[in-house]
Amino acid sequence: MWKRVTAAVTLAIALGSVAACGSSGSPAPTVTATAPSAAAAIGLCGSVTDADIAHATGLTGLRKVAVNPLRCSWQTATDSDYAVIFEWFRGTPLAERRTQVTVGAPKSVQVAGHPGILWSGSQGCEIAVGSGGEDFIDWILTASGSKAARPQACSNLEQLAATTLAKAG
Repeated sequence: MWKRVTAAVTLAIALGSVAACGSSGSPAPTVTATAPSAAAAIGLCGSVTDADIAHATGLTGLRKVAVNPLRCSWQTATDSDYAVIFEWFRGTPLAERRTQVTVGAPKSVQVAGHPGILWSGSQGCEIAVGSGGEDFIDWILTASGSKAARPQACSNLEQLAATTLAKAG
């Protein structure tokens, strides 16, 4: 305990000495910092259930095929070959994603008060939404089979993103 008290007193004396070193009559410089917005606490697989995904996309027979803290994917068991993917990008600005996706032209959107980017192409769509700090979430819906066409559920990706953000608090 005495070591901590001694260290605190030494630090206070040192700071006082440094503060006294300024030239007389000049005001001390003001430092202003803005704290970055706190990152959301996103749960496993975007905090959504298989039922949430089925409800939002209208796809039936989805099964989870990959799960880890930053990425999950689901596929349908039918011949339509639909896939739904969730990704959580930590420490990556949303703006970087704008140039990485080639599904279609990017369109700026707002989801639950968060900035986002939506892409839509002939066989899929994607939405990336800022989730606080330098993080963003990403929902992707693709159709890859020979009979598959652009999924009708693309318009509901915003709903999945909103559900993820709402469950994150």
